[in-house]
Amino acid sequence: MRDLSHTTHGHLKSERTNGRVHPANLVLRDEAIPAFSDLLGASVPASLIAACGRKSLTEVAPAQVTWWPGKSLTVRFRAVVDGSRTDLVAIAGDIPPEVTVVAMGPAHVGVWRLPHDPFLPGLASALDASAVAPVLGEPAASTRLVAYRPGRRAVVAVTGVSGRQAYLKLVRPSDVEEVHRTHKLLSGCLPVPTSLGFDPDLGILALQRLPGITLRETLLRNRPPPSPATAFALLAALPTPNAARVTASALDNLPRLGALLARLLPSRRGQIRALIDQLGPDQAPADIPVHGDFYEAQLLVHKSSICGLLDVDTFGWGRPADDAATMLGHLDVLDKPGARAWARGLLRLADATLDPVDLRRRVAAEVLALATGPFRVQRANWPAAVGRRLDVALRWLASAERVDERPLTSGSDPSHVRTAC
Repeated sequence: MRDLSHTTHGHLKSERTNGRVHPANLVLRDEAIPAFSDLLGASVPASLIAACGRKSLTEVAPAQVTWWPGKSLTVRFRAVVDGSRTDLVAIAGDIPPEVTVVAMGPAHVGVWRLPHDPFLPGLASALDASAVAPVLGEPAASTRLVAYRPGRRAVVAVTGVSGRQAYLKLVRPSDVEEVHRTHKLLSGCLPVPTSLGFDPDLGILALQRLPGITLRETLLRNRPPPSPATAFALLAALPTPNAARVTASALDNLPRLGALLARLLPSRRGQIRALIDQLGPDQAPADIPVHGDFYEAQLLVHKSSICGLLDVDTFGWGRPADDAATMLGHLDVLDKPGARAWARGLLRLADATLDPVDLRRRVAAEVLALATGPFRVQRANWPAAVGRRLDVALRWLASAERVDERPLTSGSDPSHVRTAC
């Protein structure tokens, strides 16, 4: 982040991510969002200066971007305001009425400072150690923000003076009771964190802390992982959902993903359009229970056994290959030796029990969804990283076409794989 205390906005050229300028950001445009260039240009956003005061805001760097072309742009900034490190969130385009707006001519920007997210009214309380002490039944020594998606959800780790821990999940108040019910249902038959209770007004759900480290950490540290069959067995044990909620698949999201990718990689617009056309809409019936966001960071592992299944908010009705495809797509993008080996085992197992062509189409769609990730976190080399992920999606589609041309004799199609991993 750059020190702004001795600059004027009109002359500032900010190296806004790890001291490096994003050249591609300078040419991105969205005519439907007048504030777009202010939030993703090279200079410090005038909207943030207006909201915080020129002397108060001394450092700023974008950390997370959610852009739906023609509709909305949300940027989370790391900042220093009045000498304290904090996060600022700015939203432009389709600004909900709950957000305080800074107007600069035709450009309107909604701004809030963490933890005062207008959609997560319990976040400030969840980060207050004195306020959350009753969750542990003892004084809380600390709170720590573990995850945060502006306007959507957050997770806070709470540690008591004895070292006892719990997690607080923050969602919109209208959603918290349903998330509580999902945890109650699933924790009865799967290693899902038990709900310790919820606050319907603040949108806070208290969750049991489970032991272990994530499958991702297990694979990256080259520790003995559980077998892919063990993970597959969790999916088979999912109970019937209480509600009629259908979980969107990666194929469902292709149209808006394609619009974003075409803006990020304009030189490959035709290739992106052709890939999405070939994948086509999702025509499979949503008639089996699915986790809905099943990947390596959602599984906890202890002594080579799975001891936890996390983030079950997306549990609902889906298609047979949805969860396996999500896992394979994430592991391929992770692109590490341990992940590739584990994914090959999962692919062989999935090919033996699922439609291998449908599976690969869904993996290609999942990788496309993940292709925007380097831009979303504002990685310095994001155009190249997005392009590499697009290439991975193309390989999965090519694999689906090869599998479709001949019978599988070994339960897998190893020719397309980095696995594709």
